[in-house]
Amino acid sequence: MALYRGLLGAFPRYVRLLQSQYWHPEKLRKYVELRLDESLQAAVRIPFYRDRFGSADARSLAHAGLPVLPRSEVTQLAESVRSLYPPRTRLLFSRTSGSTAMPIICYFDNRHQAGRFAARARYLFQNGWSPLRRSAWIMNIAMDSPDAEFSRGSRFLGARFFSHTSDLEQQADWLRELDPLYLYAYPVNLEGLAGIFEARGRRLSSLRKIFSASEVLEDSMRQRLRRVFGVEVSDNYGSTEAFLAGECPEGSYHVNAEHVLLEIVDEEGRPSARGALGRVLVTTLENHLMPLIRYDIGDYAIAAEGLCACGRTLPRLEKIVGRVINLFVGRNGKRFVPWDLFQPLKDRGWVKQYQVVQRDVGCFSVRYAASHSFTALDEAEVLRHFERILCSPAKIDFERLDSIPRAASGKYMAALCEIAAER
Repeated sequence: MALYRGLLGAFPRYVRLLQSQYWHPEKLRKYVELRLDESLQAAVRIPFYRDRFGSADARSLAHAGLPVLPRSEVTQLAESVRSLYPPRTRLLFSRTSGSTAMPIICYFDNRHQAGRFAARARYLFQNGWSPLRRSAWIMNIAMDSPDAEFSRGSRFLGARFFSHTSDLEQQADWLRELDPLYLYAYPVNLEGLAGIFEARGRRLSSLRKIFSASEVLEDSMRQRLRRVFGVEVSDNYGSTEAFLAGECPEGSYHVNAEHVLLEIVDEEGRPSARGALGRVLVTTLENHLMPLIRYDIGDYAIAAEGLCACGRTLPRLEKIVGRVINLFVGRNGKRFVPWDLFQPLKDRGWVKQYQVVQRDVGCFSVRYAASHSFTALDEAEVLRHFERILCSPAKIDFERLDSIPRAASGKYMAALCEIAAER
């Protein structure tokens, strides 16, 4: 029932979002300030935030000067929220995937869920999706996921669901039988499916659009999906905590500014310059049960300059880079996006899966699943490529596996940095 209450509440929010995405920036700014004030007032009613913010009145709090909320303290916040209600009180909640090896619980109210549904609907509809048409959703259908009720019984209007942790060959066979008009899946599943359909020399004849979510969509993967399936890909930036941003048909990532306040900051917590890489801080604007105030979600992104050609006035992101755990550390101590390192692994079509783990600066492990092992020439070529991209010497250990183990979230991680948290 919580799902359907959320959907009913989402409809008027969705209608409003169709208008607010074109508001004058000043009108949008005032709207966000009002929602932020409400969230801060809700926050100071929670013991965790009262201790954190001191005795100041919520209306006197300067948002930019408030402390950052690290992921390690969210469990404490959740326990503080739960303490305000009798033990048997049922609260809406969801568990995050735990891809950072630090899973948490988030409580949320119907208002937040309605805003989340409405923001996602805006993203889907503006990219051509229809709830009445045949669509395939390969996603987390665990019972404690926030969208679990959608997948119960494996049908919701025109949608059909399949677990993202199932065998990729089974996923491909299911898609061939369903022949959907729309496909919604994680990039890692899309990459595996692209390999299978490319090897089979087939396409999904009715497919019109691919939607991706939850992981970084590399430009090279977007191009491969276009080539293999013959359709465009629309990506979104969502999480268990909130629906943060979605691509418009012009290719811009628009922040759902009516739903969340999103900051891009440097390592010292100062606003990052436009076009510069920075940490993502999230403040929820609609969750008055458990507001997240300046929450360090663990991602890096780049803010974009100017307005989009689509006419929407919502803030834009130039690029979503990924989680700290997926960024590598260079000899200068700075984090960098490692995708360019992987090209020689991609070029070897017989490599079914791969994962690069950074053990230390300049020290890596390459895990791969393949029909046969790398030769000495293969290993030497990979090493030369790494050293050329890194502009410094490197050490690589190679390990052939039957399959790459999944993270606790059930997803694969092509990049894994074991020193990111320490640095």
